[in-house]
Amino acid sequence: MPEAKNAKDWSMMRFPSQTPRSPFSRMLRIGIVTTSLSILIVSLLGFAYALWPPKDPGASGFANTPTATAAGFGAEDIGMLGAIYGNGKIPASELEEIAPGRKLIPVAAERFMKMKRALHRDGHELQVNSAYRTLSEQEGLIKRHGLLSDGGTAAPVGESDHGLGLSVDLKLDGDALRWMESRAGSFGFKNTVKGEPWHWTYMGES
Repeated sequence: MPEAKNAKDWSMMRFPSQTPRSPFSRMLRIGIVTTSLSILIVSLLGFAYALWPPKDPGASGFANTPTATAAGFGAEDIGMLGAIYGNGKIPASELEEIAPGRKLIPVAAERFMKMKRALHRDGHELQVNSAYRTLSEQEGLIKRHGLLSDGGTAAPVGESDHGLGLSVDLKLDGDALRWMESRAGSFGFKNTVKGEPWHWTYMGES
């Protein structure tokens, strides 16, 4: 009889895996499963995105230019290089020279050179004193000439149109200045700083 009783006791015992789970245990298991599925889905989406063919820049309606193709924008997207890289941080490889050591973004450089040739045909000359500026160059200008807000002639670091590769400071005689005032707009350039007749910025062609 004792042996039978022991057998009965063994049949009534429950192992941990047979013990009913508490509500907390069930919620924990559901949370683990849900998190695992979420990670799996995100991973699959990441792989799909990485393998997806890149969108053709031309599909956006942008016309490619030699130096802007890699960035995926075109000739009239002025300011885009500055938006991509940051004011005063545009790589030299993305700029075009308009005078020794003076550069602008491609579309502004192209239009500037056309304007310069037209001005020359009409018997006038200009000299480029400044064009694109890096952040450090703008800092140096502020030290030498002071901020506009303090009565100087320099914009704050990171806020100048020169840092976007859009502006030039020119040396002009009276006749050349009058030519610029009447003709520069047809090339997309405007005098944008009151009291600074030497400062011209490419605004795009209307």
